[in-house]
Amino acid sequence: MALRAVTLTNVRAHAHLAVDLRGGLNILVGSNGAGKTTVLEAIALVLRGSVLRPGPIRDLIRQGQDFLRIEIDVEGPGGRTTAAAAAYTRGGDRRLTADGTSLQDASRWKELVPLRTFVPDDLRMVKGGPHRRRDYLDALAGRGDAEYGVALQQYEQALAQRNALLRGHHHGLDDEQIVPWERILAHTGATISQKRAARLGAFVGSFAGMYTDLTGEASDSIRLVYRSNVSGLEAEQYERRLREMRSADRQRTFTHLGPHRDDLRLVRRGLDMRDCASQGEQRAALLTMVLAEWAQGGEGHETANPLLLLDDVMSELDEGRRRALVQVMGSGDQTIVTTTDLRYFSEAELSLAHVVDIGTLS
Repeated sequence: MALRAVTLTNVRAHAHLAVDLRGGLNILVGSNGAGKTTVLEAIALVLRGSVLRPGPIRDLIRQGQDFLRIEIDVEGPGGRTTAAAAAYTRGGDRRLTADGTSLQDASRWKELVPLRTFVPDDLRMVKGGPHRRRDYLDALAGRGDAEYGVALQQYEQALAQRNALLRGHHHGLDDEQIVPWERILAHTGATISQKRAARLGAFVGSFAGMYTDLTGEASDSIRLVYRSNVSGLEAEQYERRLREMRSADRQRTFTHLGPHRDDLRLVRRGLDMRDCASQGEQRAALLTMVLAEWAQGGEGHETANPLLLLDDVMSELDEGRRRALVQVMGSGDQTIVTTTDLRYFSEAELSLAHVVDIGTLS
């Protein structure tokens, strides 16, 4: 699957913008504010059904307009093209279509055109609180595993119920009511923790190898460390621990034990990168995570690379890392990267890429 064209109507600064794309490496070039990132945002909104950067969808609608529309030509096997479209209004109405036929959500495109993305805002995953890193673990563990999503939903429902009971005042009655929720928490929580650990374990080799390819550093110089207070617990042990901690949790008014408190740390040369790494080093590590996932393939497409969208990745990389990144990007089926300066690329790289000057299209 590959994208052949993207057409934007009333998206941010663009009243109308049509961008042709090809397989391999596509470079969108333009000055700051030209709307390069907007093209990536539009693609993600249609194919994922969600925004690429923080903020409500209505913020994407051009000032003074009431709606936006995005259409993408998706080329499949045999050269057949499908029109994937999304329209949103300021009032919150939404219409998603495939060749004009309405869709309930973006799940069709998530399966057909798996997507991996990097934007500068993603650095919050390294710098920010643990909930973003848990979201990453959930995405990693849940990819292609429907059972994981079911377990996570059941876990979150049971956690909310137990926490509500912990805040109650009728302890004897609460204890009777809390037992079944603790049983669900124990079984689903153990499943979540085991699946997160297993999926991360299968991923670290690809991650370490990609880090070496991108930075030239030894693969053992960086690690992904999974921190969990239920690691290795079987469901029965987990349930007993919950029972033992019930009194202390009532004092806290929340459940202390469980994968909702997990964290994932990036450790380079023995130091936590959140505290002891430059922004450039953090960016290289996060980019490595995206590229390693991308290299492993997409859901149901293990022999093919997902579509890769990279926003402003070249500016903070040194010359060696740029050459390594372009080589990695060039190995995929289709990559779209934005830049303000074509000098980040060599003449040989540019000759093999499809270059689109966004400024000339506006």
